[in-house]
Amino acid sequence: EKESLFSTTLFKGVLGETSSSMVRLAIVQHASERKLVAQILHDNSPSSSSYHYCDLSSIAKDTITFLTLPPDDMTQVEEIISSCIDATHPAYISPEECQVLSPLEPSSVGKLICIGMNYVDHCTEQNFPIPKEPIIFNKFPSSIAGPGDPIPKDVTTEKLDFEVELGVVIGKTVPRFTEQGEDTMDYVGGYTVIHDVSARDWQLEKNGNQWLLGKTVDSYAPMGPYLVTPSSLPDPHNLPIRCRVSGETLQNSNTNQLIFRVDYLISYLSQFVTLQPGDVIATGTPPGVGCFRSPQRWLVPGDVVECEIEGIGTLVNPVVEPIYKPGCSGIPRHLASSSSSQSKRGKVHGKNCIVTGANRGLGYGIALRLGMEGASLVAIVDIDATEMDEAVQSLSKLVPTCQYVGKVCNVTNINEVKQTWKEVVEMSHDGRLDILVQAAGIVGKTNIKCEDVDVEDFEAVMKVNLQGIFHGCKTALPYMSKQSYGRIVNIASIAGKEGNAGMLAYSSSKAAVIGLTKTIGKEYATSGITCNALAPAVVKTKMVEMVPEEQVKYMTDKIPMKRCGTVDEIAAMVVFMCSAEASFTTGFCFDASGGRAVY
Repeated sequence: EKESLFSTTLFKGVLGETSSSMVRLAIVQHASERKLVAQILHDNSPSSSSYHYCDLSSIAKDTITFLTLPPDDMTQVEEIISSCIDATHPAYISPEECQVLSPLEPSSVGKLICIGMNYVDHCTEQNFPIPKEPIIFNKFPSSIAGPGDPIPKDVTTEKLDFEVELGVVIGKTVPRFTEQGEDTMDYVGGYTVIHDVSARDWQLEKNGNQWLLGKTVDSYAPMGPYLVTPSSLPDPHNLPIRCRVSGETLQNSNTNQLIFRVDYLISYLSQFVTLQPGDVIATGTPPGVGCFRSPQRWLVPGDVVECEIEGIGTLVNPVVEPIYKPGCSGIPRHLASSSSSQSKRGKVHGKNCIVTGANRGLGYGIALRLGMEGASLVAIVDIDATEMDEAVQSLSKLVPTCQYVGKVCNVTNINEVKQTWKEVVEMSHDGRLDILVQAAGIVGKTNIKCEDVDVEDFEAVMKVNLQGIFHGCKTALPYMSKQSYGRIVNIASIAGKEGNAGMLAYSSSKAAVIGLTKTIGKEYATSGITCNALAPAVVKTKMVEMVPEEQVKYMTDKIPMKRCGTVDEIAAMVVFMCSAEASFTTGFCFDASGGRAVY
């Protein structure tokens, strides 16, 4: 039997006891790959908002593999973590560039064992006698979900309830008939937060009062966000534990109310089964659950449930409408894209965005797509207040989960830009500016040669198309630099790469935008900020409708596909450029030209 690596002096030094930073393990989606990471808290406080991740996937592919590593391998772990202090280290991952998943893959969990009625105050609220032995039931591993994954209010239940629980992950094999003693806690690999979602009608009123079907519906066991090692959390029996539903605290207790402590539960369960690495024990829930409130409080679509245990983290999951019907073939759509129950969130989940020129056309389409891909806040920045109100209303109706706000701003005025960007940051939920997409632009007079171009018209086009983008970047970069993360996308044009005859001012301005983008990309390449441009060929928008027909034909004749691009096609490309999937590209000009430009 291998010694638990979590009991070794070396690993304790790496993960908490002698390290200057606390560490929590997580599984993240980064650059289209699942990776095991350690969360490095910069000020050694579990509630810190200042941290980064250290990629440990070269050591182990997942947390269970990591739990069973021999202690000798910890030297390499210590070296990686101790040296991964800034973005120049190859193992450094910014939290803004990845999505946190469940710390345990369902396929790696053999048993998910649950304990009922295990809090003194939970028994008291029901006038239920203190159990003399643990009440045991289970959930299937297929019920496991991760942070942010939706909890469907299944069509089979009308009484969906919430339960926050301390989860114990077994780190090494517990033989049958293990006695409770001083060494029992050495079998613990780590702790996590579990939300024991419960369909009370199926648990308590149907199926012969067997609890299983009311407990083990797909996605009814979200867990995470982290796996905290015993060395970083030496006393699991004195942790504040609470649950909030849509901002209201409904459960608020402490694990010191546990009737059967972790070491006793491990010993007790071993009388019946051998516990293996990766097995999970959900230790029970404190008082305040919906079914015992007066009036009862059931979860409904639109609720957001936050399960929090101090020292481990906060697990957040939205409740959504059922997205499949009983009796349908196959698996639910939100599970269909993965072999596990990890549902994919949007590419820009939780991000705060500014989109200029977004009242209509390309900017509007980009703002819509950002909201559909999970953005938290999208500020519509334009010069026309009348059209802006209509745009914000229609976008909010199309994507009610995103906060759309309108900001009137002339991007050619640096003071207006500074004030607008400041207001957007202040109204965001976390004081950040994550994404800036600059689509504001004008065409100017067309179908004329250089000698006939009006100087004032040329300057007006350059002022909006180039100077406006410069103002936006100059103002956004300090915010992004402070948070070591940002995505800037400047809308250029194929005209800026090749030049369109008869469009001197427009072509010149877009060529300058490409040069500006390349320079900023290089200047901030090691800062966690990417700055890229997108050069579409002609796209079917209202602005293009203002261009003479012969000029549009001249442009589409150059496109091998012989058509204009669509707003949806461009918006999809922009969202990709704003996502973690494009984290290794900066200072680049993407094309969307129907085959016109292949360089």
